Amino acid sequence: MKLCSKLSALGAVLVLSTAFASADTVTLVSDSSTVGYNGYTLSQVDAFHSIGVLGPTFNIAPGSIWTGPIGSSSWVSWDSHSGPTGGETTGTFDANGTYSYVSSFIMAAGDTSFSGSLSVLADDTTNVWLNGHEILNDGNVGGDAHCSDQTPNCLTVLTIPLSAFITGGVNTLEFNVDQSGSNFQGLDFALTVTSTPEPNTLLLLGTGLIGSAGALFRRMRA
Repeated sequence: MKLCSKLSALGAVLVLSTAFASADTVTLVSDSSTVGYNGYTLSQVDAFHSIGVLGPTFNIAPGSIWTGPIGSSSWVSWDSHSGPTGGETTGTFDANGTYSYVSSFIMAAGDTSFSGSLSVLADDTTNVWLNGHEILNDGNVGGDAHCSDQTPNCLTVLTIPLSAFITGGVNTLEFNVDQSGSNFQGLDFALTVTSTPEPNTLLLLGTGLIGSAGALFRRMRA
């Protein structure tokens, strides 16, 4: 009888633990403490780079041209003088090419179910890689009056859903910011991801223990 009670109690604990399993929510916003500079390429390229931080980034002000930063984020650039109000003077604009930036966030180990979103601003535009997978293409630059004509650009916040390619542990984002007008360039983003611990294994084990306890109890009474 004691064994039946112990099995039932253990099974009940496991089943209840699945009901109260808490979600893990992670937020990440761009600023000089969360974004690293990963290098410059002379041509406009979308290829995924080998991840590594070559240098720091700096918070820069959006001025009257760019849309203000998303939430509590900050516009960032490899150069403290590369924003509309960052102290640029004639002849010191950033050269055309691709400026690569990296950032990372950590999800709880063992989590397997993810949902969330990423909001992006960039000048002129950017593509986005998540753990080596391209999840957002850069926009068509077009006339380039201020930045890309199509999103992602510096005028309209683009928000995309996230679920695929996220894993438990460290996740790496790379942004390849295209510069085509020999002018200002920068990046701004905000990310939120929620993961839910996978309850199926515990649920099956718990219900199995309860069922075993019931079968054993019936056998003992027979």
